[in-house]
Amino acid sequence: MLKDTILGKEIGQILTKVREKSGLSQIEVAERIGLSKKTGQGYISRLEKGKTKNPPIQTILLYLRACGESWPEFFKQLDTIDFKLRHENLSACGHLSAVTQVDAQAEMISQVHPPPTQRKIQRDAMRYEIGVEFPSKEKEEIDFDRLKQQIKNKVFALLTKNQIKESQTNSYQKFALEYFEFLATLNKAGMKIVTEKWQRAGLKLNLIFKIKKIINSVLRGEIKPIEAKKPLPTEKQEKMAISFTKYRIKIERIEAEVHKVLCELGVPTPWFSLYKDFSRQCYRILKQYYGKEPEKLKERLSELVRQWQKRGLQENVLLKVKEKTLFVYTGRN
Repeated sequence: MLKDTILGKEIGQILTKVREKSGLSQIEVAERIGLSKKTGQGYISRLEKGKTKNPPIQTILLYLRACGESWPEFFKQLDTIDFKLRHENLSACGHLSAVTQVDAQAEMISQVHPPPTQRKIQRDAMRYEIGVEFPSKEKEEIDFDRLKQQIKNKVFALLTKNQIKESQTNSYQKFALEYFEFLATLNKAGMKIVTEKWQRAGLKLNLIFKIKKIINSVLRGEIKPIEAKKPLPTEKQEKMAISFTKYRIKIERIEAEVHKVLCELGVPTPWFSLYKDFSRQCYRILKQYYGKEPEKLKERLSELVRQWQKRGLQENVLLKVKEKTLFVYTGRN
């Protein structure tokens, strides 16, 4: 119970920082997520102070979206806090003998489960953003030039309504088209980067938020009729579900084993997510080249290690993670 209380307060602190970073008040956040003016601010205040017991995950996700915050980043911070609390619970048992403490720590490490993979978080976030997954085979049916024109017209009407100067209109239109390009390819990282870029350039956050809603609405309106017109056969849906399940099982096992390796090597918790990102890229390369092009596989993995070294990760840890990923992928451990 104490851990849940502490975790609730930590979540509240993260949310408060997110809101302050976005420049929004508690009332504005409450309005954006659909709470009433009478009780909305009070609810947001209790949520940020950690006084709301078991807040619905949907409310937290709406809060993050209202502030323009990245969901994966929030879950990374949450995982860091949860892991820290686990360590604190273990260290509280200071009266244990040295051998017992080592055994207890080993048991704790073996029981620590990694958070949902980054891919799953991004997929679920994207479904929430546009309502449905982008159809892969029906892209050619969508007239992107027509959609861009629709977006430009709707954005212009929004800017006119908000009395934005003509000199600033062009910047908002550029943001809208750049954001649309990334959304159309489900590039979550690109969507975040372009949003932050134009926010730093001086665009108003509330208008950025409304423009995103316009783009999502236009794209969703185009996709749904196509999906309704060409539903996937039941047999194909089953095959896709089985394939995705196998992928998730393999990825989660890889991440669980990598998690243990990182604990054993004493890697600081905030770096865990980056090493796990590296392991997922290793997995994709293995899936593409293992058993087919051994030389190409070796070359690509070596190149991947060098790329992540440049980002600040340690070579010895990267090699251990790569080795563990290979063992799990080939079923040798």
